[in-house]
Amino acid sequence: MPQLKLWILYEYVLCLVEVLLFYGFISTTLERHKRVKKGWYYLSIILLSILILILTEIKIYSMIRTILLYLILLFISYILFQGNIKEKVFSVTMFYFFLILSDILIVSIFSAFIEKDIKNIIETQAWHRILLSQISKLLLFILLRMAKNNYKKDNVDIPRYYWYWILFVYLISGINLLAVFNISLILNELNLGIQHLTITISLGSLAIVIITYYIFIKLNSFYEERNNYRIVEIKNQMLKKEMEEKERMYEGVKKLQHDFKNHIVCIEKLLEKGQFQLANEYVKDLKEEVIETYTWIKTGNDAVDAILNLKKSEGAQKKIEMDMKINIPDNLTIKPLDLCTILGNALDNSIEANEKLKSQDKRYIDLKINPYKDYLFIEILNPSSINPIDEDGKLKTTKKDKENHGFGMKSIEAVVEKYNGILHYEYNDGKFILNIMLPL
Repeated sequence: MPQLKLWILYEYVLCLVEVLLFYGFISTTLERHKRVKKGWYYLSIILLSILILILTEIKIYSMIRTILLYLILLFISYILFQGNIKEKVFSVTMFYFFLILSDILIVSIFSAFIEKDIKNIIETQAWHRILLSQISKLLLFILLRMAKNNYKKDNVDIPRYYWYWILFVYLISGINLLAVFNISLILNELNLGIQHLTITISLGSLAIVIITYYIFIKLNSFYEERNNYRIVEIKNQMLKKEMEEKERMYEGVKKLQHDFKNHIVCIEKLLEKGQFQLANEYVKDLKEEVIETYTWIKTGNDAVDAILNLKKSEGAQKKIEMDMKINIPDNLTIKPLDLCTILGNALDNSIEANEKLKSQDKRYIDLKINPYKDYLFIEILNPSSINPIDEDGKLKTTKKDKENHGFGMKSIEAVVEKYNGILHYEYNDGKFILNIMLPL
């Protein structure tokens, strides 16, 4: 009885190691839900390891058990982690394939080496099973570590058909391994050992998966470069609009200078005729025109001045009231182009959200930029008729062209990640608030 308890404890430790490897791998490809508390997170690890132990004791290498465990891991990833369904299926499928491969490959090699029946090896409570389990988990750790080291979180949207193709290869490879292994169990009972064939197929499946994963990484790089190219195009368009707006303002200044003498003459004639009311209205109209033309934002940073003046002009044309409180330190280490990327795209999103409001009186944007401790703090607040944040905590789009839309926020995220900054957004009481902190 004590030996049985010790064996069950050992089996549980193995299950716990599997679960910890799973959580460690998934945490690399996905981010944990913010709403999931640490207590529930750690409790789920214990409960999942107990559940795997129960399934293992019921029937080892059962196909139903295999499918059920795969679905449980998918459910865990759906509940505890952020990300879309294809990312979760991809991560769970990759982990599960490596789990199956490591178990089948190690036990097949050992069976071929000692010329012993596979079923006896996996069902006998003996020292060799302990050794094989440890080697199997070590191989699983190495495979997952290799995958993690080559994985890059870059939020690149690979077309869906590529995802389907990659998942299809992983699933077929895993099913093929299980089918061959179960066939080998049957043939072993008939004294027809095919361990060498099982090993060959396992290594072949591993090679196919490695090649597929390599293709996946290359696809990531390709679409990341394409996205960067599009971001550069957007930046160029932004600079072009900025130059056009500057030219418009300069033309307004020249026009005022040219018409200034005529304005003085008109005011003088009105005063001579005693038409003080008309003269007063004339001066007010002229004052508004002068203020609109000469309202320049001066922060001390030429690049920031240019983008803020451009966006303020765009907002004024769309009846959006803008309140800007700017304090930028002189010794700023953030590149002007990066700062303009954040401000330009963030203000574009705010202007777009304001345009959707039917009442022009409710349109406004509050922008604050100031140093806070060792960070440059940026806050942009604007009203929004809908909640732009989905259940996973990501910004969603209502535009039809979903593939090309969203590069603005991706550009912001790229800059924040580049400086190891902090990005946070929330939606409360009809207001969208974007907070960014960049190290000085």
